Formats: sequence, structure tokens, C-alpha cells
Amino acid sequence: MADDKNPQLPLDGGTPPRDNTNLIPINIEEEMRRSYLDYSMSVIIGRALPDARDGLKPVHRRVLYTMSEMGLEYNKKYTKCAKVVGQAMGVYHPHGDSAIYDTLVRMAQPFSLRYPLVDGQGNFGSVDGDPPAAMRYTECRMMRVTGELLADIDMETVDFVPNYDESTQEPSVLPTRIPNLLVNGSSGIAVGMATNIPPHNLTEIVNATIEVVKNPKAGLAEILKHVQGPDFPTGGFLYGRAGIAQAYKTGRGRFMMRAKAAIESITKERQAIIVTEIPYQVNKSKLIERIAELVTEKVIDDIGDVRDESDRDGMRIVIELKRGAQPEIILNQLHKHTQMQESFSMILLAVLNGQPKELGLDSAIRAFVDHRIDVVQRRTVYLLRKAREREHILEGYKIALDNLDTVIKIIRASGSRAEARENLYAWGKGTEIVINLDRERLPNEERGLSLRQVDAILELQLYRLTQLSVDEILNEMREIREKIAEYEAILASDKKLRNVIVKELEAVRDKYGDERRTQIIDESAEIQLEDLIADEQVAVTVSHQGYLKRTPISIYRQQRRGGTGRTGMKTREEDFVSQLIIDSTHAYLLCFTNTGRVYWLKVYEIPDVGAAGKGKSIASLLSLQPGENVRTILPVRDLEEEGKYIFFATRNGVVKKTPLKDFSNVMARGIIAINLDKDDDLVTAGITNGKQTIFIATREGMAIRFQEEYDPERSGIGLRPMGRNAAGNKGISLKKGDYVIGAAITDSDEARDQERDECAKARNLTDKLKSLRKAYSDAKDALQKAREDRRNGDPENEKLKDKEKKAEKALDDAVSALKDLDEKLCVTQSRILTVTENGFGKRTDVDEYRLTARGAQGVTNLKATPKVGKTTSILLVNETSELMVISQWGKIIRIDTNTVRSAGRNTQGVRLLNLEADDKVAAAVIIPPDEVNGKEDEQGTLIQ
Repeated sequence: MADDKNPQLPLDGGTPPRDNTNLIPINIEEEMRRSYLDYSMSVIIGRALPDARDGLKPVHRRVLYTMSEMGLEYNKKYTKCAKVVGQAMGVYHPHGDSAIYDTLVRMAQPFSLRYPLVDGQGNFGSVDGDPPAAMRYTECRMMRVTGELLADIDMETVDFVPNYDESTQEPSVLPTRIPNLLVNGSSGIAVGMATNIPPHNLTEIVNATIEVVKNPKAGLAEILKHVQGPDFPTGGFLYGRAGIAQAYKTGRGRFMMRAKAAIESITKERQAIIVTEIPYQVNKSKLIERIAELVTEKVIDDIGDVRDESDRDGMRIVIELKRGAQPEIILNQLHKHTQMQESFSMILLAVLNGQPKELGLDSAIRAFVDHRIDVVQRRTVYLLRKAREREHILEGYKIALDNLDTVIKIIRASGSRAEARENLYAWGKGTEIVINLDRERLPNEERGLSLRQVDAILELQLYRLTQLSVDEILNEMREIREKIAEYEAILASDKKLRNVIVKELEAVRDKYGDERRTQIIDESAEIQLEDLIADEQVAVTVSHQGYLKRTPISIYRQQRRGGTGRTGMKTREEDFVSQLIIDSTHAYLLCFTNTGRVYWLKVYEIPDVGAAGKGKSIASLLSLQPGENVRTILPVRDLEEEGKYIFFATRNGVVKKTPLKDFSNVMARGIIAINLDKDDDLVTAGITNGKQTIFIATREGMAIRFQEEYDPERSGIGLRPMGRNAAGNKGISLKKGDYVIGAAITDSDEARDQERDECAKARNLTDKLKSLRKAYSDAKDALQKAREDRRNGDPENEKLKDKEKKAEKALDDAVSALKDLDEKLCVTQSRILTVTENGFGKRTDVDEYRLTARGAQGVTNLKATPKVGKTTSILLVNETSELMVISQWGKIIRIDTNTVRSAGRNTQGVRLLNLEADDKVAAAVIIPPDEVNGKEDEQGTLIQ
């Protein structure tokens, strides 16, 4: 029920019914789009991006204009920053005081701006990231160079717009004489875009601007003759010029900055790295903290102490090194792991003609030049108008002096200023005036006075009027008319206008220009770490538990055969040397992990800790991901070498080979070497020449041998090269529960036959080798035919079984005969050493594993009985190899492999290590020969 007095209101006082007559339906999607676009443009134009003309954002421009209005010139007294912030916030910038103060602070920091615009007194922060003092404690005024940004602002050189409440006017841009966008740079994040402009040297930028002013058709090539590159306020080095031209052409680029460091000796045996300049926008305190963290985390072990000795005279970070440390390597590690090397990504984005636009260097300079042309034109028009106004006043003075007595009489006879103004104007026009001065009437219209001239005459004091002389008036009038002619000539001639701009730019350059702080090093002059390290042969020892060290070959003195040698690596009792690499300090070590990734390690990056030192964990040398561990380390000198491949074998029987040159793009974080399934792991990797044979063994005692060379016309023959991201092909067909435990790369049968032929020819045993080879081939064919007959007939036929057994024995005899001949020919036989989990092992000639197609099930390698256990590992050995076997409980034995009886494929082997009931073999590795431990040949020379 409605109220009687107001039928629109309900009696219960509830909400009145809504009047829908004024509601306008809108599309919410269009409204959201429009509102967001308005917000975006507001942020882009009015907050985040600098103007291409003066290089300032609105907040910077308003702060500087506020200081100018307050009269805070460079030669005036300082004023509290709170007063400046309050004035700017109340009149021009309707935002928080903290944003305005942060802006003012940054313009006063010499490590933030190449040429600071605010002269601050008090604590304005530091390069350590210390915050500035509160605005009530600090004081400021403009720097002298800031006056060049505001010069001529009162000469109608720029447009003024209403402030936020339309109570006054503010400049839309400053009439700067300095290309501030490039000189001081800028950074900001808008909506959907960002800008990051590096600072530059004023002298270089002004010289380039002068070039553009003089030659409007000058291109980027002419500009780059003057501009070397960014010039950061914190100095440092900028490496490489290759990308500078392209960056300045497109407006986008990446510059690599490095700290300026030197190596000093603090004692006879200890050195220190002294850092005096750091990259732009790097926090010095956090940099030192990061270095300390690297030492604590043992990423860098050779740093003894880090301290900050910076003072008012400059920056000085002292990084003391431990005795024997190589400063070049430590410096390289610091560049790699800290902000001592940092990149600056340039995005030269600015507001031009009211729109955000990415500019090249030439476009940015032309935007400033166009702005200066407009400013100088408007200033000249303003000065011309003022000069003409002054000329007009001087002409009035001259008329007054020529008729001084009459002018005085008129003024004295007038009753008021208004009457005197009217009488002088009428007298000048030659009309009747109120006072009786008919004889002084001037009928000549040319002598007429304008109201402005009359006002100027009336404003002069009488004694000054009498002192004025005609000569003074004429001299000033002549000077004014010369200026008028000059201004008119400037406006009429583009060349003269540009000459004015050039003179002003030269004056700015001569007054504020300075030397570069950031040194740019040519690519040809760049010092690489390898240039500082001697290219020499070293011995790299790798322990079973993953400790690496390098030792120069020269440290091991030569000994006679049978000498005692010397300790090559000090290891724990449960650890031992598992790999010895002799290569150049400039060689790479390719480290392949279980997840299929590869990491690069330069040999010189491995610490030299002395002949008896333990070395350094590989985990501290590589940036391994969680759960990764290194499975194989391969030395490579030339990553671009043709005809070399990396072979991979995985737990699930997948194999792949990839050209070595695919791994030439060295990256610290590592890259994918083989694409593995989730349930698969990389077992091993090796280097091949593309024409070798591959041997793979499994846990359940199976093995396969196939040729590596790819034959596209025969399915399953060979292994075709694949890219890094490929998953590979099936190498062996596994039974359920079986998996690959190892792989070996051997010479091809053709290569071994060629070696036999050469040796046989040298020993006059060619005919015997030929007959034995024919017998081997016949026996092989006979066995194949016997197996086919049995397969095609009755598999249980005893006669066929007996025939197959005889054929197998004939083949074994042929292989044995060839093997015996190899011993006479001195041909080294490659043998596969198989080790089981229960400590058994056997050696088998590679030839006993017949070649099959890739992907087959293979043949029996070992009878995996409960007594011998499953296969643990397979190793490629010869008569001089030494074997180290370690159990899960830490039991270790070292034996010569030639003491292990040579046996056929389908055998159990002999016991290598006596184990407890619950103990198993954990690993078996071939101990590298002691080339550096004093073994020599019969002539007494060092074997390598």
C-alpha cells in the first residue's frame, strides 16, 4: 500500500520503485573495452612513457617546472624537498607524495642519471640500495644543466595546458636544448608496452645532433660516427660492437655490461680481484652478498674473503683469493654467476605526436631536432614581436623628445592621468584638445602617438624624460631594428634557423660535455679467458664418486720402467680414480646426465689442486638440475669436427647418434642431448666415427652387436644420424623386466680385417690368414644353413640338432684359429668383460657376438644363474686393462683383466670378488693406465 501524501513511497518505508525512464542500456563488453583503452592511454601518455622531445615523463616535467617556478636555480639556496613535493602535488601532480619524492630523488642520484637534474643536499640513497632520508630532512635545487631544459620557457616556445583543476597552466613539454631522452635515458612499464632507454654521453649525442641539423639527410651510418654506444653513469665495460648498429637501427637491442676489475698481488703468493666499477643499476651490497653466497655454497671455492672498501673517493670491492687460485678463472666464474656481468635490453620507446612509438637512434635525434626547430621558431617570433613593440615605444619617445615642451605642458595642464592620456593621444593625432594649445596643434598624421606610446611616455618619470637624448634613442632604435632584421632573416631562412640551433648545441656541448665513463671494447680486442690460459696438455682425473682435478703433465717427473710413481689423486678409502683424460686445457668435457642433458666444462675450469689433491665435486662445477647425475664424460677439442658422432644408449634399449657439431652451441644451463621417455634413463654415451660397431648388454644376460654405418636400402641395418631433440631408434628388443646395463663401441669388422691384412702382409702370413678367414666364412654359412634346416623342419629332430651343434663347434674352432693367429700378428683383440652382481666375471672376444640387425633380441651373453646373479656391467678391455670392482658394502678389489679367463658367450665366468651373503657388486670400472704415474716404455720415455 502506498503513502497517501506521496503515492510513490510505500507505507513501510522501503525502497521506492525505480524510475526506468532515464536508464540507457549499454553493452558491457563495449563499455569495458572503452574504459580499459582510456585507462591504457592514460598510463601510456600521462605516466609511464617519456616524451620523445624532452625525454621526460609528466611527473619529472612537473617537478622541474615547480622548482623553476619556485626560483630554485643552481646558484640559489637549497629548499626543503618537502616544500617542492607539496607544491608539485598541490598544483600540478595530483598523486601521492611518495611518487613525487621518488622521482625527485632519482633525478638527484649520480648513479641513476648520467647527468643529474637535481642538486640534492642530504641523504639521497646510495648504490648499495640504501633508501633516501625523509623529504623533511633533505634539500634540493636545480642543477645548472637543468636550466638548459627550461631555457626560454617564458618566451611562448611551448604550449601550456590547464593543470588538473584548471587553476593554472603547466607546460605540455619543456623547450630543452639538450636531447635528454638519449642523454639520461628512461625506463617505464605501461600497459602492454615498456621502455628501457640507456643513457649516453652528452658530447657524442650533441655531436650527432649537430650532424643531423647540418645535414638533414644524414643516415644512421653518419650518426654512428659520433655515437659509440651507451655511456652508463656507473662506468664499467661494454663488450662488443657487433649488435650496436642493429640495435640503434631498430630501437631494440641487448648490450652486455661488465664490471671493471683488476688483479692485484696482496702477498707473494696471494692475489685479489679489485672491482672499481659495476654494471648500471646493479646493487653493490647485493652483489657482495651474492659472492659470499657462492663461497658458502661452494660454487666458487677459491675466494678467501670479500670486503667493501668503498669511500667518498670511489668504489672498491676487494675479493681476496686463496693461495694458488687462478684469478682469471675466478673472474670468469664471477661473471657467470653474479651481476658483475649483466645485460641491458634496450627498448627505445617514447611518445611522439601523442602516440607511443619505437624509434631508432636517428628517429629519436630527428624528433629532438624537429622540436628544437619549432622552439627556436616560436622564440624568434616572440622576440620579433617584443622587438617591434620596443621599436614602437622608442618611436614614441623620439616624438616626445622632439616636442618635449609641448608634452610637458599637456601633462601639467591635464587634471588626471586619464585626461593627460586622452590629451596626448589627441595631440598626437592633430585633433582638438580640451586645453588652449592651438598653436601647438600637429596636423601631421605621421607624428601621431598610439595609446601604447602615450602610456609609455606617462610611465616615465619627468627627470628621466629630460635626460633622454635623441642619440640614445636613435642608438637603441638602430640596435632594435638590427635585431628585427635578424629575427626576420631567421624566420625567412631555414639555413639561418639551423645555424642558431647548431650554435646553441655547441655551447651546451662545450659547457657540459665530458669524457666517456663506459669503455666499449671492440670484438677483435675482446679478451677471452682462453687467451689468458696456456694451451698445454694436462691430466684430468675423475673419481668414482665424481671428484675432478687437473694436473699439468710436466708435474710428473719421468721415471724408469718399474718406478714407484707418485700419487695422482688423493681419494677416500671407498673412492678411486675411474677415468683419466689427457687433453688440452682448451678442450671441452661433454658431461651427459641420466636425464639426457649435456653440460659443457672447459678443462681449464677444473681446479688444479696439486698432484695429491682430492679435486672438486662435479656437482659444484655444473648447474645440474635436481635429480641429475653425470653418467658419461667425453673429452672433445673441436666441437665442429666433421665425421664425428655422439652415440647414446638408454635403459629401455633406445639408441641414437647425433653429429658432434650439434653440440657446439655451448650453454651454461645445459641442453637436451636425447629426448627420453619418463620411465627411461641414459645409460652411457660415446664418440664414434660413424663406421664402427655397437655392442649392447642387458641385465638378464642378453647382448646384441650391430654395425653403426647406416644402410638406407636395408631395414634395421645401421643407425642414421638424428638431431638433438630426437628420441632415437630401438637398439635391442628387451624381454619383460629386462633393461640395458651398458654399451661399448668397437672397431668394425672391416677395420679389424684391414689391420689383420696389414700385419699378415708384414709377417708373410697372408695365405694362412686367407685360409682361416675362408674357413670362418664357411663355418658361419654352415651354421646359418643348419639353423634354417632345423627351423624349417622338425625343431626336435635329433639329427638336425646334432648337425647344428657340429656347425657351432666348427665356427668356434674357426674363431679360435683366427684368435690364435691374431696373437702371432700382434693384433690387439677387443674383449667384452662381463661382471655380475654376485662377483663373477668373464672375458669374451667381440667376434663371438655375431652381427645382427639393430632392434633384434640379440644373443645370450651370460647364463644368469642364481649362483652368478644378474649382469651388473660390461666393459671393453684388452690385455693391459685393470679392473676395479666395488661392492655395496664398500668392499673393493683391483685386478688385471688378463687374469680373468677368456670364455665363450654362453658361460658363467669365474669369481672375481668374494662377497657376503647379502652384499652385491655396486660398480665395476676399468682403471685408467698410469701414464702420468711413472710407467715408461723400454726406452724410458713417458707413455701418452
